[in-house]
Amino acid sequence: MKKLSEYLESIGHEIHDVAYADTSGTMRPITKDERLAREVWRRALGYEDEVKNEDGTVIHRVHPPDPRAQTFIFERREGKIVVPTGEEAITILERISALAISRSNKLAEQSTDDSDDSTPEAE
Repeated sequence: MKKLSEYLESIGHEIHDVAYADTSGTMRPITKDERLAREVWRRALGYEDEVKNEDGTVIHRVHPPDPRAQTFIFERREGKIVVPTGEEAITILERISALAISRSNKLAEQSTDDSDDSTPEAE
């Protein structure tokens, strides 16, 4: 049975139903992954749009940059991806740090192991 992440990966590679106009003005098909990435960037940088009201008037809206989208992009690009671990979520850097501490503690325990201690037992 496939995992959810495998389905998401597969669907992300599918062609999106909306084409994208590149810098030369040529329309080209894009994947769902690319469409999602472009939407995150759009929200991170802020954008403007126009919406038609019920009475037919057009309203110009300005959407300011979204700090959550900016943080998401920054953390993805810097390798600070959030990794879910059970009930909590930690970053990869925190996980590596925890692993290093755990290994250091194990080495310290091994170096202080009394199994080969040559001191006589108390009588």
